[in-house]
Amino acid sequence: MEREPNVIISNASQRIVEDDVHFKVDIYKLEDGDSWSLEVVTADGTSIVWDDLFEDDGAAFEEAVTTIRKEGAVAFANGGSNVIPFKH
Repeated sequence: MEREPNVIISNASQRIVEDDVHFKVDIYKLEDGDSWSLEVVTADGTSIVWDDLFEDDGAAFEEAVTTIRKEGAVAFANGGSNVIPFKH
């Protein structure tokens, strides 16, 4: 049986605050992968995952910060147009 690859968490993953709104930026890849995934989690637990992969973890982090600033931290955190809510 083939084992599942480990997930590598980037050192660029961190918590940030923009306009008094808290975000957790998670950047990760599979141990045998070359590209990084980006996920931003808001204070209320909303998870936003980018479809695109990034060549390096620094580019992923910059994309997160740029997008939060562009969308506006409060709008981003409160379910802006780029967030699709899950049905309960």
